[in-house]
Amino acid sequence: MESILSSVAGYFKTSEFPQLCGHHKETFCFRSIRDRHPVTITKIIDRTFKMGCSNSDLEKDTKSVAAKLSRLKNRLQTDKEIEPLEGEGKDIKIWNYAIKQLNPNNNTWFSAPWLFIECYMYRFIHQAFQATTSLTYPDYDTFREEKCQGLEASLTNMSKIATLLVNQTSDKPPDKLLADFIKLSLWGNRADLSILKYFNLEISDVTDAVEKDGDDMILCNHLDKVVDHLLGIQGGEVGIILDNSGYELFGDMCLAEVVLRATKVTSVTFHMKSLPWFGSDVTDYDLQFLLDSLKGSKDAALVELGNLWESRFKDRQFVKIDHVFWTSPHGFCEMKSVSPDLYSQLGNYKFLFFKGDLNYRKLVNDRSWPYDTAFSVALEGFHPTKLCALRTIKSDAIVECETARVEKILEDDNKDILFCGAYALISSNID
Repeated sequence: MESILSSVAGYFKTSEFPQLCGHHKETFCFRSIRDRHPVTITKIIDRTFKMGCSNSDLEKDTKSVAAKLSRLKNRLQTDKEIEPLEGEGKDIKIWNYAIKQLNPNNNTWFSAPWLFIECYMYRFIHQAFQATTSLTYPDYDTFREEKCQGLEASLTNMSKIATLLVNQTSDKPPDKLLADFIKLSLWGNRADLSILKYFNLEISDVTDAVEKDGDDMILCNHLDKVVDHLLGIQGGEVGIILDNSGYELFGDMCLAEVVLRATKVTSVTFHMKSLPWFGSDVTDYDLQFLLDSLKGSKDAALVELGNLWESRFKDRQFVKIDHVFWTSPHGFCEMKSVSPDLYSQLGNYKFLFFKGDLNYRKLVNDRSWPYDTAFSVALEGFHPTKLCALRTIKSDAIVECETARVEKILEDDNKDILFCGAYALISSNID
């Protein structure tokens, strides 16, 4: 444990390009800390309080959670220091050591790295529920109802995709099939519940948009390299580090299915979160809920996929696992020292897909890189194997893009257009 803890200090190493924080008032990062995060906490407080009002058996626990989260919100809004986490959990010591390593001059909600404080917020929320007797995970997940509703609202569009996958994939050459479903997985990343709510979008806005050809909205596009690499794999595993549940997870599983059909890959492993994370990230419950929803659907194509995927898990052509590192505050450049077991495991894959905005931010350590920085440089030594980030842009960190184009988007459009998932990146470390 000591060797792992001591390595955490490396996470805070200085760089020519510092990590984004709330002191950068011109950024989406600042607006997120000031506006989005307090709203997230408030909604959880309201939801929890109402639950206690309707069930007297839960009143004590709901009041406890509401009180802790109200204090958390106040400390955020008044820019107080980040406090240690209380309670039990195999990652608590690592978290609290990391908190101690924050620069004393930059250890408040607006001065500490945004990546750190946003992860801390969700870890604190989880701990507040875990301290109760009746609202602990996995039996209770404060985000579960919204995640389930998001899935149900997506079923019509999922049916269209399932029909294509079940009936028409054999007609397409492997490279075209892979390209289509990589883009499907990419644009499915727009289905982030916290971002949808902030920009007043509905899940239908996302699922309808996925069917359109959005290549001109992909600011960094290594799709051809990724397809060529996948087609050249001669056996072995591919990993997908998941992001959002529901519609996006469905698209990721469709991509996994196509990878098995179109290449010589023998299995696909899905990396999930071990606790409720960032509102809609995939947990084991969420993945099983998707499978059960498909199998229980009235749509024949969805039922066929649900049954097929259940059998693939039984045969270990599909594998699902989690790891505590995915819910840590660390950038992936620290994985080799903080979680060498996971880094070694990732090195065994023939290829890795990293889904979504948070994974991208951790890949590039959420630094204020110049827009034209090479993706491989921004990885800061994180090269367990060949990999690709599939991300619709919802935050400030962006690399390997034309500086002039990004600046023109920020200049010509409503500034937030760059942060609502309208633009995307397919970024790879393939030479």
